[in-house]
Amino acid sequence: MQKPQKLRIGMLASNFIRIPPDPPEKYIPKEASGAPETMVYLITEELVKRGHDVTLFASGDSETSAKLVSVTDTATWSAIGIGPHEHYERLLISKAYQMAKEGHFDIIHSHFDIRSAHFAPLVNTPTIATLHSPIDGMPREIMQHYKTTQYYASISDNQRKGLPDLQYAVTAYNGIRVEDIPYSTEKDDYFIFAGRITEQKGVAETIEIAKRTKRRLLLFGSRDVENSYWKKRILPHIDGNQIVDKGLISRKELFEYMSKAEAFVFPLQWEEPFGLVSVETMATGTPVIALAKGSLPEIIEDGKTGFLCNTIDEMVEAVAKLDTIKPEDCRKRVEDMFTIEKVVDRYEQAYYSILEKEGKP
Repeated sequence: MQKPQKLRIGMLASNFIRIPPDPPEKYIPKEASGAPETMVYLITEELVKRGHDVTLFASGDSETSAKLVSVTDTATWSAIGIGPHEHYERLLISKAYQMAKEGHFDIIHSHFDIRSAHFAPLVNTPTIATLHSPIDGMPREIMQHYKTTQYYASISDNQRKGLPDLQYAVTAYNGIRVEDIPYSTEKDDYFIFAGRITEQKGVAETIEIAKRTKRRLLLFGSRDVENSYWKKRILPHIDGNQIVDKGLISRKELFEYMSKAEAFVFPLQWEEPFGLVSVETMATGTPVIALAKGSLPEIIEDGKTGFLCNTIDEMVEAVAKLDTIKPEDCRKRVEDMFTIEKVVDRYEQAYYSILEKEGKP
């Protein structure tokens, strides 16, 4: 099938967090990362830039170059907090599929993981759903019913391990606008951690590594100050000198700190589907020292853009080898693999392949 000049795409996001979630301190709840919403924004903008006719289904306070269709004036988290918002999500999904039934779209790109699979078989328009969250916890008896009602996009190959027999159309790594991220070859003598301050992210282990290597550590990100992990494992170590809590700041400010850091230290404690912050860090020219979990072996070139380790002791040992990493190699890795242009290339290819398979003109 020849690539059509333009596709009509229904981009199905969410009411929960506005698109884009910027500034993060205003629009991202402490329980969330904001990464899926950031990706939806970047993908949508790039598709519009390429001439596609995109309709974004999101909260009414979202900003987009696409057509915006909403069922709420503001993001439900901003309006009602973490409370019952699921009925608003179903209403938004229903609106998208009503429009699909009326013939508005060639394809629907869902960011609702499995929830759109309930609606997808009710229309002739094919759906591809990006799996932003871990999927191996979903009940297998339920997944058996939805394996083929829609196509799936994983955000790393590792993510597929839990449910390898879904109808995957593509692995599309998350990406960034490299031109928006500052690059520096000059580094200061501090480590950085950025992300949610949770046990899964390995923040306590990051502090341990900083102390064992006598490095200053700057912590950035959202946290639940009432959580026992924060109170018992993190707060007692924050002294404002070696271990410094910077909180949640703008992405522009964060990138400046990243670009000057000696390393981003990431002793991840779970199989994270994709580590976008690692990509952002490498784009600044700063290497990543990480445990080899989740998608990180697909992101980091061991010994070239950082170090993949199996233990905390290995991470401590890797610090002595940081001077072997070239900032330009870190930046080039991102330019070659993780730009938003590369992301949308993969999605476009998946759209056309799905339409061809479905016999759509």
